[in-house]
Amino acid sequence: MPGLHSARHSYPRKGRWHIVQSLFFIFVFSLAVFFFLHSSVFSVKEIRVSGTKQLSPQEVVALADLKKGVNIFKTNLIKAKERIAVHPLVKQVEISREFPATIVIEITERKPIGLIPDRGWFVVVSEDGAYLARVNNLSSINLPIITGVKTGSSGPGQKIADERLKTALDYLKATPLNIRAAVSEINVSDLNNIRMFTIDKAEVRFGDSARINEKIQLYQEVISQNYQSRIQYIDISYKGNPVIKFIEPPEQEKQEQP
Repeated sequence: MPGLHSARHSYPRKGRWHIVQSLFFIFVFSLAVFFFLHSSVFSVKEIRVSGTKQLSPQEVVALADLKKGVNIFKTNLIKAKERIAVHPLVKQVEISREFPATIVIEITERKPIGLIPDRGWFVVVSEDGAYLARVNNLSSINLPIITGVKTGSSGPGQKIADERLKTALDYLKATPLNIRAAVSEINVSDLNNIRMFTIDKAEVRFGDSARINEKIQLYQEVISQNYQSRIQYIDISYKGNPVIKFIEPPEQEKQEQP
């Protein structure tokens, strides 16, 4: 039965041939994919930056050390993110690939909220208590001065550890922007006697750090009466109606009044 014997041995040869064919096609396909992924189609053509107001897109790209023309799969987004994150003004950063050739950088910036006097300079501090920069010229900066706080050994990008700063920031963040613009100083050297001063030289006595939103609301109601320039101080440190002391008119004006 030679015919039967020959047929029995032909099947393994066919099986081996199919395996060779499959491996060959897998190799060719993998090679094609490799060259496609490394082709100019995936060369970075655009680096898009969003969310910046204080930093320019060019500064962000330079910080990330990302360049156009590099294969999008070879860009190390983790390293780029780490490089951007060290900038003091950067609160949060996200980087992603948008295929085939765009890298997207989304920035959340820290917002400056106050100035801390520090050894003849002023430290710009953010809403989350981070040290942003040190300046000595305040001519173009309209931010309240926070007194009674020590920056310690903090440097740019680091959080300032003084607990009194948190209280000052809580008061400032609770104050609407249009009202905050008229604040010249907030003093937190004594956390039981927190005081705020306005550009009209009025003093606002907050007392401690309790009921912050309620106190700011009371302060808003007082200044809505449009006699803020005549106020010497407002005491809203206790529950109930605020105590208001007005500036005494000069002696000559008193005499002229009927």
